[in-house]
Amino acid sequence: MKILISILLAVFISQGFAQTNFPNEINASNIASEYALINDYQKLIVDKEKSKISFDFISEETSGTISGLDFKIDFNPTDPENASFGGTALIKTLDTDNFLRDGHLMWEKFFYKKKYPKIKFESKQVVSFGTNTYKVIGMLTIKETKKEVIITFSLDDKKLLGKTTIYTSDFGVNIHDEREKNKLDIRFYFPIIQ
Repeated sequence: MKILISILLAVFISQGFAQTNFPNEINASNIASEYALINDYQKLIVDKEKSKISFDFISEETSGTISGLDFKIDFNPTDPENASFGGTALIKTLDTDNFLRDGHLMWEKFFYKKKYPKIKFESKQVVSFGTNTYKVIGMLTIKETKKEVIITFSLDDKKLLGKTTIYTSDFGVNIHDEREKNKLDIRFYFPIIQ
């Protein structure tokens, strides 16, 4: 980065720009500090077509997936505080490998697909938490209910894997009367193109 700044300053000076009548407060050192803010580490590019979200409904010993994903991940591992994660998934794509159960989940009593067709997540903060581990703190919206959740992601050169736990009853989806029986473990799989 220092070499890049030196080259830019040399070009700047050789073009005669340094002799232009800039205001007194602007000088070459100020310009260099602005260039130092540029982060030249390439952001990760995620393969959207191969990305997956899966879940385990613990009390029912039921697994499933949700798709119809539309998301944006703006993530540089060396600069997590400026990262953002956000996106939606379509309720109608809930798949637990049981046609009748999936149909019931669309009803007003549960996810109410007709009125609330999407689940939404928007990050508020990303924090590095040890080597190649990141906590993504954000708001999850199911139906009209917003709750803060923390997704823990681990990163290697081929994928970004995430996991979190929620209780569906916290979002107005009462499969069971007892909160603990509505526990849902969620997993995120984002393969990296580069």
